[in-house]
Amino acid sequence: MTLEQAILAADLAAVADLIRSGADVNRRGLDGLTPLMMASGFGQAQVVELLLAAGADVLAVEPRMGATALHKAAQSGNTDTIGLLLAHGAFVDQQSPVLGNTALMDAVLHKHKDAVRLLLDRGARTRIRNHWQQAALDLARSDGLDAIVRLIEAQDQADAERIRALALIAAVKEGDRGEVERLIAAGVSVDERTPLVGTPDDDYTPLGIAAREARADIVRVLLDAGADPRASIGLMKGTPLHEAAYFGHADIVRLLTEKRELAGAPRPDLDAQGPYNGLTALHDAVWHGHLDAARALVGVGARLDLTTHAGLTPREMAVLYGYEKLARLLADATQA
Repeated sequence: MTLEQAILAADLAAVADLIRSGADVNRRGLDGLTPLMMASGFGQAQVVELLLAAGADVLAVEPRMGATALHKAAQSGNTDTIGLLLAHGAFVDQQSPVLGNTALMDAVLHKHKDAVRLLLDRGARTRIRNHWQQAALDLARSDGLDAIVRLIEAQDQADAERIRALALIAAVKEGDRGEVERLIAAGVSVDERTPLVGTPDDDYTPLGIAAREARADIVRVLLDAGADPRASIGLMKGTPLHEAAYFGHADIVRLLTEKRELAGAPRPDLDAQGPYNGLTALHDAVWHGHLDAARALVGVGARLDLTTHAGLTPREMAVLYGYEKLARLLADATQA
């Protein structure tokens, strides 16, 4: 008996024996499905647990539609299976490339209210749209799924209330230094973070927003209050220094990198590389031709030799984009 046959027969003991005997838990069947995708689609939570413990790839996609095991679990509606996959690193909002569906959308389409509730509780975003420009709420409404509509609407309302409660974030966005100082004095967390709900501000800190918006006076207030310049921000998981460099705010770069008088105040990692593309803050400054921001970073010792995931140093990037002054600055710094 093969692993595929054991899963089709719902034979947990056979699955366990085959895994112990060294069966390949990632071997695909003729249809391109992995054992984990099959078990997830059947809602076989115990089999899924065995496969994950044996190293099954939770991020694998099937070749025809690009669905993952989490999509299959959502289609099955089995909440135990969904929870296991998420606990092992499945991306809750991964979209299938052919349809653009997320697991939340698939749970809605297959009318699984409990699966919808669990995915929402685990952070599934409701604003994502598939390739027909439908969000999960649109799908629920079009099928008359009133109970699921209420679940999604309640989540949207809760998200809106969470954002309204972030007073410090709001004050930073308004550029209201006095209110920022008042809130900090009142004990509001200087590193509060926006929720992941599908807006451009997702997962930002006050310092990240102030750096992005060039609020130099507020950046200073936040730093003096102990805001962490090393904290990752946004979906790209950069830092406030990346934000300042990307937008060419040289004054913010200097503020973020200067030595703080506050004892033990953290300093940014000058050379942190974004996980998506490998860019440092210096790369970000070069990317958009920001000479002053690049000069500020070079002046405080940003590394010149780190490469992006495309294999480019900052100087090579400057040459690629035809930024002659930047290329000269970086070449001179390399020779110094």
